[in-house]
Amino acid sequence: MEKKLYLLLFIICITTSSFGQNTLKGKVIDKSTGKSLQDVNVFIPEYKKSKASDSIGEFLFDGIGAGIIKIQATIIGYKSVVETKDLSNNSEIVIVMEPSSTELEEVLITSNSSVLPDKIPFSAISISKWEILKYNSPSLMGNLSYQPGIDKITIGNGIGKPVIRGLSFNQIMLYGQGTRIENQQWDDHHDLGLTDIGIDNIEIVRGPAALIYGSDAMGGALIFVDEKPAPVGTKAGYANFGFSSNTLGINADVGIKRTNQNGIFYGLNIGGQSQTSYVQGEGESKNNTMAEKEDFAPNSKFQNMNAKINVGVSKKWGVSKLSYSYLNQKIGIIEDESANTTPKNDEAEQRDREFEAPFQDVTMHVVSLENTILTGKSKVNINIAHQINDRKEYEPLPEKQKELAIGLKLNVTTYDIKWTSNTENNIGVTFGSQGTFLKNSNNGKEALVPNADVNDVAGYALINYDHEKLNLLGGIRFDLRHIEAESYERLGVIEEDTFILKNSGDTIDKPETDFEKKYTPISYSIGAAYHVNEKFTIKLNAATGFTPPNYAQLGTFGKHEGTYRFEQGNEELKVEQNVEGDIGFIWENEFLTINLGGYSNMINNYIYLQNSGDTMIRITPDGTGRLPIYEYKQGDATISGGEIGFDFHPKGAQWLDIKITDAIIRGKLDSGGNLPYIPSNKLVSEIKFNKEKIWKFSSSYLSFIVSNYAKQNNVADYELSGDGYTLLDFHAGGKFKWGKQNVVLDIFCTNLLNTGYYNQLSLVKNINVRDMGRNIGMQLHIPFGW
Repeated sequence: MEKKLYLLLFIICITTSSFGQNTLKGKVIDKSTGKSLQDVNVFIPEYKKSKASDSIGEFLFDGIGAGIIKIQATIIGYKSVVETKDLSNNSEIVIVMEPSSTELEEVLITSNSSVLPDKIPFSAISISKWEILKYNSPSLMGNLSYQPGIDKITIGNGIGKPVIRGLSFNQIMLYGQGTRIENQQWDDHHDLGLTDIGIDNIEIVRGPAALIYGSDAMGGALIFVDEKPAPVGTKAGYANFGFSSNTLGINADVGIKRTNQNGIFYGLNIGGQSQTSYVQGEGESKNNTMAEKEDFAPNSKFQNMNAKINVGVSKKWGVSKLSYSYLNQKIGIIEDESANTTPKNDEAEQRDREFEAPFQDVTMHVVSLENTILTGKSKVNINIAHQINDRKEYEPLPEKQKELAIGLKLNVTTYDIKWTSNTENNIGVTFGSQGTFLKNSNNGKEALVPNADVNDVAGYALINYDHEKLNLLGGIRFDLRHIEAESYERLGVIEEDTFILKNSGDTIDKPETDFEKKYTPISYSIGAAYHVNEKFTIKLNAATGFTPPNYAQLGTFGKHEGTYRFEQGNEELKVEQNVEGDIGFIWENEFLTINLGGYSNMINNYIYLQNSGDTMIRITPDGTGRLPIYEYKQGDATISGGEIGFDFHPKGAQWLDIKITDAIIRGKLDSGGNLPYIPSNKLVSEIKFNKEKIWKFSSSYLSFIVSNYAKQNNVADYELSGDGYTLLDFHAGGKFKWGKQNVVLDIFCTNLLNTGYYNQLSLVKNINVRDMGRNIGMQLHIPFGW
C-alpha cells in the first residue's frame, strides 16, 4: 500500500507542475482605529509559509501556486483571523483585526482545515506550547490538567494518563505528526508517551471526534501540532533550560529551523529532562532534629530523552514534509514499602539518578510523511506513518540486579487520505479514508496480554455549510476492525505458574485458544454554530463515537507491576458506542470572554474492571502470592457535566488579567454504581499583573493560581474516596537583553503552602503516597534568529 501511495503522490506532483507562480500581497489593520499592525504572524498552512507584517502592516508571499488557500493572522491581544483566498491570479488582501480579551487565540487545524474555535459546533480549544509550559509541572499532563474538562491518572510524576470528560485509555485519541499515535495506551500504568518539543500548540477536542480523527476518539482527542517552518529566507532557534527544587529536576532542549528561498525547509529539536524522586506535600522536616527527614515518594524518579527532525519542500503544487521523532523514557514504579524491612526512603538513594528495578524503559520511534497537494479549486492530503513502541518493565532481583519481566513491542503503520472541495463555496465536502495496521508482540519473561494483530480501515464523508451567521458540520463514518490474537501457549514466554481460586480451590489456566474478532461500527455527527451577533455564539452538537475492545481487555491474564490485583480479560466484550449531546455559549468583547458548555454522554456497553470477589493464589517457583481477581465487565453508563470559563481584562486596567474556569462531572452506571476514574470537580482561578517595564525587565508579569478540587465521594467499588484540597501556585517573569537576544526568565513556586494531598485519580494513594509538595524553580528561554 505504501508503494501505491508514493506513486499517487508522484503522479499528482507531475500533473500539478504546470501551476504558474503567483504572489499574495496584503496589509493588516486595526478594525477600530484603521492603523497598521506590525509583527502580525501571517501563515498559509497549505504551503507552510509564514511572514510577519512590517512596520506599515504589509506582507508579501511570492513563488506560490494557484489554488484555494486559508490565511491565518495571529497576534497577542487581537482576535485571530482566518480567511479564504483564491490564488488563481496575483492577489491582494486586507486583513482586519479587532482587539480581544484573549491574549492569543490559537487557530484550530481540525480536519486539516484552519478554523477558529467559535466556527465549529463541537467543543475544542487550542493552547500554545508556551501557555501550557507556564504551569511548570514536571510532566506534560500535569500542565494540561489545569484546563477545564482535562484531568490525569497519575503514578507519581512520571506517569500521567489523559482523562477527557471522564474517559481515558483507548477512549481518547492521541494525534501527532499528522497521524494517530499508538503506544499501548490501554493500561493505566503507561504514560502519555508524547513530549512538547518541536510543537506549536496542542488542540483538545472534548467529546466524540471519530469522524475526523478516527476510531477510539469516543471521549475526545489530544492533537499535537508541529511548529511552523521558519519564514522564507530565515533561520530561527531557541534554547530552554530549567531547574526545580523538589525533585532536583533539570530540563533542557534546543531547536533550530530554516527555510531557503527555493522552498526547502528543515527543523531539528533535541531535549531531555531528569527528575529524582519527589518530596511529598507536608513531608518536609517540621523541626531541626536530625531524626526528621524529607518524606520521599519512593522510586518516583523519571527521565526523558527526545529528538525530532523534519525536512520538507514547499512548492507551487503544495507542500510535503518528512518527519522523524524519538522518545526514550525511564520511569520508576512506586510500590508499597510498608512491609519492606529496608524501605527505600534513604535520601541518597532517592536523589540518585540511576534507576533500580522496578522501572519502565520505553522507546518510541515515529516516521511520518505529510503531503498537501492543491488540485485546482480543491486539495488532497496524503499522510502515511510508521511507529515502533518498545516497552520494557524490569523487576528487581537480589543485590540490585534486574530482569525483564514484561516486554511489549508494537509496530504500527497508518495512512490518512482525504479530498476537500473548494473552501470558497458556502457548501463544502470532504471524503476520506483512514487505516491502522498494528502488530503487538511479547518478548519478556511474563505475558500480560496476548500477541495480537489489529487492522482498522475506515471511510468517511463530511459536509459543511458556512454563512455569515451560521456554520453547520455533519458527517458519517464506517469502520471495519479486525483483531486476531494468539493463545498464551504459543508465546513461549510463560512461567510455570499455578493459579488457584482461593474460595473454590479450582485451578485456572491461561487461555489456550487463539481468538479472532470483527467489529463494524458506524458513527455520525451533526452540529451548528450560530453567531447571534459579533459578540455572541451558540453551539449545538450531537455525535456518536465508538471504541472496540482492545486485545488487553479481551485477553489479559496476569498481574501488572504495581497494580496489586490480578486482571482477567473477557473475549465476549462488545463495542463501546456513545451518543453525546453538547451545548455551548461564547460571549466576547474587548475586555471579557465567557465560555459556557454542558454535555450528556450516554454510553452503551461501557467497559470497566470489577472485583469478582474471588482471590487468586499464584504459585510460582519463587513462592506464593495472593491477589484479588478483577474481571472486565460491560454495562450502559451516563457521564454528564459542564465547563465554564471567564477571561477578564478590566477596562482602564489592562495591567490586570483575571481568569476563572470551573468543571463539574458525574459518571454512573445505569444499573447502579459509579464509574471509575471520574475526576473531582475543580475550580481554577488565576490573577495576573502585567507591567511593560520593571527595572531591566520588559513584558513583566506576576501571577497567582488557585486550584480548588472538591471532595469526591462518588467512586467505583474498588476506588478510595478523596478529600477536597486547595493548591496555590506563584509565577513571575519577564524579558531582558542578553547581548542582542531577548531572554525570557520565569520563576515559580507550585504548591506554595506545601499542602499534603491525594489527587483523586492517583493510583498510589491507596498505599498512602501523597502528591508532590512545594516546588521552587526557574525556566530560561533564549530565542535567536537570523
